[in-house]
Amino acid sequence: MFHNYHYAYFVGTVIFWIAWAACFVAGKSYRREIRWGTLLACPTALTSPLFVPSYWHPESLFNLDHRIRVGIEDFLWAAAVGGIAAVIGEIVLEDNLAGVRSRRRHRHYWPFAVIAVVFILLERFHWLPVMDNVVIAAAAGIVLFALLRRDLIPLMILSTTSFVVLYLFLYLAVLYLYPDFVVNFYNPSALSGIAILGVPIEELLFAGAFGSIWSVGYEYAYGYRLEAAGVI
Repeated sequence: MFHNYHYAYFVGTVIFWIAWAACFVAGKSYRREIRWGTLLACPTALTSPLFVPSYWHPESLFNLDHRIRVGIEDFLWAAAVGGIAAVIGEIVLEDNLAGVRSRRRHRHYWPFAVIAVVFILLERFHWLPVMDNVVIAAAAGIVLFALLRRDLIPLMILSTTSFVVLYLFLYLAVLYLYPDFVVNFYNPSALSGIAILGVPIEELLFAGAFGSIWSVGYEYAYGYRLEAAGVI
C-alpha cells in the first residue's frame, strides 16, 4: 500500500496496461482487433472535461487534470480499456470464434454515431449525471447492435461478463495499493453510494456498457458474420 496518492491514477493505468499486454500476448489471433480497440478508444479521453471535476478529480502527471481537465493518464487508460474490451471475449472463446468467422460484409460505423448523438443530447439537457448519460447512451447502442446483428448477442454477453469481472479485479488491485482512492478522488454527490467490494457501482456499470459496445464493435464495423458453432 502506498501513501503518496499523486501517482495513484498513473499506477492504475499501468495496472490496466499490464492486463492489455496479457491480452496482446494471449490473443495472438486477435491482435488486429486489440489495436483497433486501442486506437479507437484513445481519443475518447478528450471527453475527460465532462467528468472532471463533476464525477471525479484525480491527481495526474504534471497536474494536467487539474489544469486543463485532460491528462496523460486519461489517454493511457482509455486506450487500455478499449483494447482489452475489444478482444476479451475472443480470448475466452479462443479457437471457437476464429473457427466461425466467415466472409466480411460492408464496413460501417454509423451505430457509433448514434451512441454519440444520444450522449450529446442527454448532456445538452443535463437531466442526469454524466456517467449515467454514458451508460444510457451505450445501452441505446447495445439495443441497436442486438437488433441489427442478433448473431453477435452471445459474444456480447460473454465479452461483457468477462470484461466486468476483469475490470473489477483490476480496480481491486488499485484499491489494494491505494485504499482511499475512491474517497480521495471521487465526487460523493456523483455516486449512488452503492459499491461492490469498495468499487463504485457506477464504474462497473460503465464497464458493462462500454464492454458490450466495444466487444462487438470490430465484428460489426468490419462485417464479420458469426455462424452457429460451439458456444456461439
